[in-house]
Amino acid sequence: MDLPYFRLLEDADGIAEPGELVWEGPHEKAAGAYQRRYEIPEGHVILTTWRGKLHEVTYQTPAEDDEASADRNAKLFTHYGDGRPFNEILDNGFGKTYRRADMERYALWSYAMDYTTVGTMEFHAVKWG
Repeated sequence: MDLPYFRLLEDADGIAEPGELVWEGPHEKAAGAYQRRYEIPEGHVILTTWRGKLHEVTYQTPAEDDEASADRNAKLFTHYGDGRPFNEILDNGFGKTYRRADMERYALWSYAMDYTTVGTMEFHAVKWG
């Protein structure tokens, strides 16, 4: 799996489109946020911008098996961890929640659908606050 990677807090205008745009619109839970869903060879990726910056990336890229999912998530956590580990803080029976060691980033993995989301805690507070 060769997924596209992004830089959280990158200027929205500088984000390269990773594939074919299939949907875009305002975020339903966060005022002022905007989402774009792209088709990529592995599935879909959703980029969420807020206040002119990239704040959340959702990988809708189900893997073939548990080992492939674990490998994909390890690569995502390494990239978005920027040298800091993500620690599991909750398993609710449908997915797992992670926080980066400095508490500036979060990750959610829905093992029920095998989707992984990474984002800033600042946006997380707006989205779920």
